Amino acid sequence: MRTFDIQPLDAKAMETCRYRIDNLTKPIYSLAMLETIAERFAGVLANPQPNHLKYGVLIVATDHLVDGPQNSEHGHNSLNAIKRFNEGMSATQGAAFKLKAPVYVVNVGLEQDTNHLVNVDSRVIRKGSHFFGIEASISDDELEQALAMGFGYADKLHETGLQVVALGNIGERTFLDALVTTATITGASYESLLAESESGPTIEQRAAHIHSFVDPYNIAVADWSLLGESERRDAVLHLLHVAGGLDIAFLTGFILGVASHRMAVVFDNTLTGAAVLAAVTMEPLVKDYVFSSAVYDDPIHKEQCRFLGVKPPLHYHLDIAEGLGSTMGLSIIDASMHMLNDMKTFVEAEVKAAEDGAGKGRQEDIK
Repeated sequence: MRTFDIQPLDAKAMETCRYRIDNLTKPIYSLAMLETIAERFAGVLANPQPNHLKYGVLIVATDHLVDGPQNSEHGHNSLNAIKRFNEGMSATQGAAFKLKAPVYVVNVGLEQDTNHLVNVDSRVIRKGSHFFGIEASISDDELEQALAMGFGYADKLHETGLQVVALGNIGERTFLDALVTTATITGASYESLLAESESGPTIEQRAAHIHSFVDPYNIAVADWSLLGESERRDAVLHLLHVAGGLDIAFLTGFILGVASHRMAVVFDNTLTGAAVLAAVTMEPLVKDYVFSSAVYDDPIHKEQCRFLGVKPPLHYHLDIAEGLGSTMGLSIIDASMHMLNDMKTFVEAEVKAAEDGAGKGRQEDIK
């Protein structure tokens, strides 16, 4: 597997950026998350006053559990979804258009063929991930291909000049792989990530069922902090082999590559969140290059955010995935850039700073 040199955020650039933010003509610290986002981007880009960021969106398509008992649609829902992108008719593309963000759609594992879709990059490794109740989700060779393809896409988008990429996915039956990946990395129980259903098996019965499929693969890790760097990487790779799926593997490679290029990613749902967890576990510094977006009323997503220590800002009760939440998250980042660059400091505006209060001693007065 390719290795990466991922650097910490640039502390000097962040310090300089924070000083400007504190001196903008507003009560100090009053713009909360917009301020911290701008400060972090100064560290990501090693630029004390970033501006006019170049945004992009990456949608990765894979069907899951294609040989499992719940596969009744055989990828037709996914095909309809990716056709909307091919025709430029998705909500995600509408949101991206406002930010002049190109949308890249790559099919690495849909069950249905997409070679006839001219605006979809068809790079199918296999037509869907396996149900791990029958065999591991993807083979070791397929895992390597998916990771390498993700690395390559990070290089490609870096070469186009993109600085921030919103992540999304298309695919059927993503739930189980996202759940197992999340539980294994965070240490959460399956029971805590399952929601009650009005009929059918109880949470305890469903959790026991999942354990019966997963436990024979020996993917559990008692304490990730006790593992060395290579052991941690190998454990994550084994997890992705067993229960990751092609899209999670692809996005894991992409996120690692992006961070090595001092670019940032925005994630939203449980599938993209699972890839973030995998990448951060392999390379902890990746966390500094990851931004959250939408809030989902989903135990898996809540656990991912808890583990990462992030609080998504967008409470829109979205029911659609396909990168819409992540793309809307780009708008929050864009707003933070406008704050940083369009507002004037007290000195620039020739306005007298407050002589007392929270900003005293931090805000520069006019000379």
